[in-house]
Formats: sequence, structure tokens, C-alpha cells
Amino acid sequence: MRVALIAIVMLSCAVAVAQDFGDFWQRGQVRELLARGIEGVTLAEWADAGVNCVMGIPPAEAHAAGLKTRTWFTMTAINPRSFGGDLDRVRSMAAIGKDGTVRRPYDPLFPSVSELYTACVNNPLWREYAAGRFRTMAEEQWDGCHIDYASHYEQCYCEHCQAAWSEFARGRGLEATDLLALPDDFASRMHEREFRILRVMDFLGMIRHAAREIRPGFATDGTWHQDSGSTYQWAYESDGAFGEHFDMMCIEGTTWGAFPPQSQQVLWLKLAHALSDHQVAMSVTYHLITDDNGRHHGRMAPDRTAVALAEIMSQGAVSWLGLGGPSTGSLLREHADLVKDTYATWAALEPELASRREIGQVGIVFSPRSFLTGGGSRKQLYAIGQALMRSHIPFVIHSDVGLTAERLAECEGTVVLDAAAMPDAAMAAIEAHVASGGRALFLGAMPRYAEDWSERETLPELFVRPEGIEEVSSLQIGGHEVWYAPADVTSGVALGAVQRVEVGQQQPSLLAIEGESRALNVSGTRGGDYSLYVDITHDDGTPLWGQVATFTPGTHEWEFSRYIIETEKPVRSANVHLLFRNHGGTAWFRKVKFGPWDPETEQITQNLLSDGEWEPYGSGYEVEEIAGEGPTIRASAAPEALGVADMHQPAVDTTEAALNAISPVLPRERMLELRGEGAEQVYCDASLTDGGMLLQLINYGAELHPELPELEQQQAERLIPVRDLRVTFRPPDGRTVTGLTLHVPGQEPRTLTATGDSFVLPRLDAYAAVVVALGPAR
Repeated sequence: MRVALIAIVMLSCAVAVAQDFGDFWQRGQVRELLARGIEGVTLAEWADAGVNCVMGIPPAEAHAAGLKTRTWFTMTAINPRSFGGDLDRVRSMAAIGKDGTVRRPYDPLFPSVSELYTACVNNPLWREYAAGRFRTMAEEQWDGCHIDYASHYEQCYCEHCQAAWSEFARGRGLEATDLLALPDDFASRMHEREFRILRVMDFLGMIRHAAREIRPGFATDGTWHQDSGSTYQWAYESDGAFGEHFDMMCIEGTTWGAFPPQSQQVLWLKLAHALSDHQVAMSVTYHLITDDNGRHHGRMAPDRTAVALAEIMSQGAVSWLGLGGPSTGSLLREHADLVKDTYATWAALEPELASRREIGQVGIVFSPRSFLTGGGSRKQLYAIGQALMRSHIPFVIHSDVGLTAERLAECEGTVVLDAAAMPDAAMAAIEAHVASGGRALFLGAMPRYAEDWSERETLPELFVRPEGIEEVSSLQIGGHEVWYAPADVTSGVALGAVQRVEVGQQQPSLLAIEGESRALNVSGTRGGDYSLYVDITHDDGTPLWGQVATFTPGTHEWEFSRYIIETEKPVRSANVHLLFRNHGGTAWFRKVKFGPWDPETEQITQNLLSDGEWEPYGSGYEVEEIAGEGPTIRASAAPEALGVADMHQPAVDTTEAALNAISPVLPRERMLELRGEGAEQVYCDASLTDGGMLLQLINYGAELHPELPELEQQQAERLIPVRDLRVTFRPPDGRTVTGLTLHVPGQEPRTLTATGDSFVLPRLDAYAAVVVALGPAR
């Protein structure tokens, strides 16, 4: 009897191990938390608050609390300590540069990775090791794994990459089958870029498959970014034998620039979901502080935390790594009660969030393959998307992969972003949509490249922009009106100065860039396009780009900024830019220094720049003598045709400019209207659910203090509540509202009273959700 009982128990355990829990990893269902480091809260308490998945907690401990748990793996970084310091073995798996040297990684936010070696995803030894690691994870009952560096497409030229390229090139009918001797033309560069991305996708699919053979439902995600390789991975399947290569998308940096509410995460989370089939977006946006010692991860005010989590929740996404970073850890540890309240609301809204289907009056077509050719569609998405968010016009983002005319017809108007490499099937869908009476406006580049990256010889009439237009213009195509924005409507002016300096380091040591800038009516948000910008060349020829000391847009007197540059290798030279790009307004620069940095005296010990050796960058600069100030470098640009403004304060001109650019495809009658003081800083996300509709309101209006030291910022920054916010909405298909239930973190759900098609929220802080029950049409 006892033997039989033991056998039954063992069989039950085996069934449990083999059980497929893949359906768990769905949008609106996963509520992961980096619980470790948040003191005073047990796993059981987190589970009671709605958390259902954790990172880094041992499986037995997490499962005992009813939680899924995931671990960590780095895709392209080899730690010699994992191999007992056997450097011969490490080098046998490492990526090889074109010059034959072994490659080492570098990350300015994580300098310690320079101790590692860069792995090659095509190397069979590394593939075998990684697959073994994932089989072990599955055997140890981990439910999934985060894969770091999943968007690093290393330029490896080892024998395995050469063989893989040769096979890839032959499969595409390319003449250039030698990876070491590729022609330097556009088509060859794009084929190689796709090759690098596809090989990473194959690697990710391979290790996911290895784990799932043992533990069905094992979920993986990778660290991706706002770059073209990431969006390509989300939109396309691997061309290998493993099919899907991820279950979730960990996006490191989901805002235009600054941390919410100054910027927002909604657009990139929406894009990730639009491009992928069913996978779940994850956000690991960092809060970065810029002070006299440069840029670093900083702590955030409770209201900032509330907005960031609300955005992630609203999209059925996942908060990853506690919104923290190096030297800060999980910032959620400082806001445990707030996090509990948010996750409890998240769990209460699971039926709505899991069944959420976006509805909109404007469709935005994003082409991931076109994004590979240039970055214009990112700015287009943010400029148009934020204007629609501020104006309370619901919108849907469409991928051009698998695009259909029926999908486009779900919105009253369509904006087509950069379409330089749009596939034929997507072009046919847009043609069919227009032929059936759909309204379409082309905002970005028109189709230019065929699917083999050759130049298209001919284009259908619909995809030929009228020449020489200076404003939005229309053509009659097959008896239907189609609109075109000027070709340069989203291209910004590049201005400034550049100076090349020889650094000549024998050993790696700290460098710094610093200086002052004054601004007059500078548009846009803080970032690298208005900065002291340094591109480094190491002694071995490898680059380190984009080391920036940024300045505040708007209007201000002389502002000081500094950035400390850490490198893993000796620096040979640097290009130092006084950069004013993609902004309108006027900026002046002075007292700029670049050179070795002494951390003890906190000074640049030798300025390597010379006042008389600045050369023009882009359209150049002017030298302006300011009385009592001396000579300054001045850069001035006309207001941007389309810009991206901060979300936490009014941006009337920027919003109007974007709406004017797409006015022909805006809805004739609004589905949504918000009224009340501060309503222009509120975004309302509208979606259909299995039970009716879900309206989610996020308040971006805030008082922020970037001029204060870090801890004072945390104490002083706060949201500005919106009071007596009236929301008017018209459900689709004329359906009637039969009930409204309000959900606010930290409060019990309560019923709202509708007056006709509207209701009033007495107070909106960070977030409120209104569950709308719908009856039949009137």
C-alpha cells in the first residue's frame, strides 16, 4: 500500500512538473514584482496584494506562496568565474573582431561588465552551454528567465559566423557569401543587419525550446530598447527551427526622455503590443538625475512612482526590476504601501485588462522594417501619439506586418509613418483601404526599398508624394482623396560645432565634458539633441558614442552641465560636439571643457579643447559677442514643424502643430471629451472588454524640480490633482451605458452615476479606471 501511495505521489509530482502553464503569460494577467529588497513584506503578503510572479526568489519559496518565479541569464556576456577562470575555454566561445581579437563588452551604466567576454550566438560551444543552463533552470522548477543583452547584435567574424552568413546569403540568393569581404553598399549593410538580428532570434528560440522541453510554459523575455533591432524582433518570427523566441518584452527605456510624468511610457508599450502577436511588454524605465557629477540613477518621488506603475498597468504590461538601477536597487522598496495598493487594483481589474481590445478613431501604421533604415518613425510616433493623448482622441497603432484593409477600416483615419521598406502586402492593404473609401495621410518617407533591399523601380500612384509641397496636400487616387505631409515635416535641423581632439591615453582613466548653455524658447524635451555630446574612439579603434552632458529646454540663463566619462579601454581621440539638433529656438554655449577628470578635486585637469578650432556641425553655428560675457557659440533654428514636448505641463503650440499636420484624418465627431482645469494633462485610454468598456485615466500634470538635489527632488515633486473632471464618451455602435464602477488604488471600488453620456470624477490623482457595463444599442 505504501509503495503504491509513493508511486501515486511521484506520478502527481511528475504531472505537475510537466504541466503547461504557458497561458499564464498573457497581457493583463502577469503582475511581476522584484520583491527581494523590499523589507517588511512577506511573499504571502505580496500574493495577497495581487502579485503573482517574482524575480530571483528560489522556486520552492515562491511556489509555496502561490507565485511564479523567474531567474536571469546574460546572452552575450561570459563571466570567467562561471568557468573556474579557464580563459582558454572562455575565449573558445567568445566573439571575434574583424581584426582577429577577442571581443569584450562595455556598458556605461554597468562598467563592471568590462570584466566579462562577449559571447558569440553562433558558436556551438556557447549554444550548447546556454541550452544546458536553460535545461537546468527548468529542472530546478524555475518558471522563466530574463535574458539580458537580447538586442546586442555583435559584429563577430569567427568561423561560425562566417559559415552562418554564407548559408544565409546563399538562401537569399546573394553573391556576397564571404562575411569578411562584404561590399559597402546599402543593400549589403541591411542584409548583414537582418542576419545579425535573425541569428540572435534563433539563439533565443533555441534556449527557450531547451527549457520548454522539460518544463512546458517556461517563459523568456529579453532586454530590448527603443531601437530598430528590438522592434524587428517583436514583429518577425525567427527563420530557424524554433518558432517563437520570447514570451515577454523587457524594454529598457520606454519614454521619450525623462521619467514620467515629464515623459510617458504608454506609446512604446502600445507599440510593443502592436508589433508582437500576444507577448507581454515589460518596462524597466530608469529615473536618471543630472547634477554636477553627471548623470546617474536617482530616487523618485511617490507620485512619480504612482504614474509610472499606472501606465504599465493600463497597458496590461509588466513592471520589471522595480524601476531602479545601479547603486539604487529597486526603487519600489521605498514605496511598499503604494505598490501594494497599485497591485491590488491591478488584480481587481484583471478580467478587463486581460480581455482588453484597443479601439481608436485614428490608426497609426508603424513599419519595423522601415525603422531599420532610419530613426524618423520614432519621433513621428511620439509627436503624433502625444498630441492625440493630450487631445483625448483614441488611437490604435498598427504593425505593417500582417496588415489588412479590414484592420485599417476599424479607425476613421490612418496616419502612415515612415514606409521606406514597407512590404508589398502592407502596401496592398493600404491601397485596398483607400479604394474602399478609407482616409489615409502619409507622414514619413514613402516606400523606396523592395523586400530584397534593392531600390524599387516603380511605385503605385498612391505611394508617390507630390513634389515640392510645403504643406499638407492631397491627390485624387482612383476617385478617392489621399493626403501627404511635406517630406521634411518631421526632420529636424542639425546645428552646432564640432572639434576633434587627440587624447592619447596609455591606460583607461576618467574623462569629463562640461560647459554652460543659455536658452531662448528652445522646444522639445531634455536629451542628447541639446547637449555637449562626445563620441569616443578607443586605442583599438572601437567606438563609444553618445557621452552627453544635457541642458534644459525652454528659456533660461546660463546653466552648467557636466558628464563623467568612464571607459574600459585607453582613449585615442574624441569628437566633441556642441549639439543643437531637432529643436526649435536659440541656444548659446560657452566655457566648454573636455579632458582628464580628477575625482578628488572634482575638476578637469587639462582642457584638451581649443577656442579657435571649432568646425561647423550640420548647418553650423554663429559666434556672438555678448557684452560682459565674451564670445559664445550660438545656434538658432525655426520652430519645429513636429516636436515632442514634456507631458507634465501644457504644450499648446506643439499639440496644435501635430494635429494640424494630420487634420484631414482626424475624427469628425469625438468619441471622448474631457473637461476641467488640468484636463489637457490627462490621458484617457479607451478599450473594449468582454464585459463592456474600460476607461483608464492617467494624470501627468505635475510640479517637478530638476534644479534641486536628488533627495530634495524626491520630497518636493508632486502631482497636481485634477478636480471635477467631466468625462463624456460615446460607446461604439450606439450601445448604452448600464453601469459605471470606479477603481482607484488604495480605495474600495464604488459606483459612479452617469448623466447622459458623461460622468464626473471629483478628484483624479495619478490613476483611475472606470469599468463600463454596456447594454444594447439605443
